[in-house]
Amino acid sequence: MAGIVRHASEVYTLTLFKEFNKEFMKGISATSTLIGEHDTTTVYRVTSLMGDRSNEVIFDSSMKLIACDCLKFERFGMLCCHSLRILLINSVQRIPDAYIKNRWTKIAKSKVWDKFGKVSLAEKVGRNIPWRHEIIRKFYNLVLTAEENEDAIKIIEESHKKDSLTIDALNSTKNVDVLTDASSSTKILDPTRSKTKGRGKRAKGHFETRKKKKVGTSNSIQSKEFGN
Repeated sequence: MAGIVRHASEVYTLTLFKEFNKEFMKGISATSTLIGEHDTTTVYRVTSLMGDRSNEVIFDSSMKLIACDCLKFERFGMLCCHSLRILLINSVQRIPDAYIKNRWTKIAKSKVWDKFGKVSLAEKVGRNIPWRHEIIRKFYNLVLTAEENEDAIKIIEESHKKDSLTIDALNSTKNVDVLTDASSSTKILDPTRSKTKGRGKRAKGHFETRKKKKVGTSNSIQSKEFGN
């Protein structure tokens, strides 16, 4: 077993390793031609076994960086057979760290299940972590199956767009129903008014107080005149 394949078996989940091995085997059967070189950067043309397709691969041996114009890694997160061919002929024994997506590794899988295992049984029932893991695996396998067929890729992209709109519409309807139920069952009451000491009595003005004093003085004078 080649060193890079052994490394893939150590880091990838079983499903991803099988796909990696398929790409590696296609890379072995392909042919490569050096078409350019500058310092530590080289450019290759990789041709499939049947000779019906070729791709250009750029490899930087000092930085262990590689890029192929098929864009498989950019689309799916796994190196293509063309890149693996060039890594092989340059005696690279391990997948460069930059090309190992954490979500496809055994570590990521174990972290998901460890997190799931720490919650209580009641919480597990309501969690969707296992379902998410399973559905991601299914869709990833579907993508891998379709990746080399332009018509299949188009079907997946159109289906994704259609399903996204449908799910958004369902979520929007659900949110409206929740808001409607909440508004119909909630009765808004007037705030409670607190009574303060002396509330309801109007304070007398300056002229009212003065008038009252004058009336009291006039009555006193009249009483004195009549000897009261």
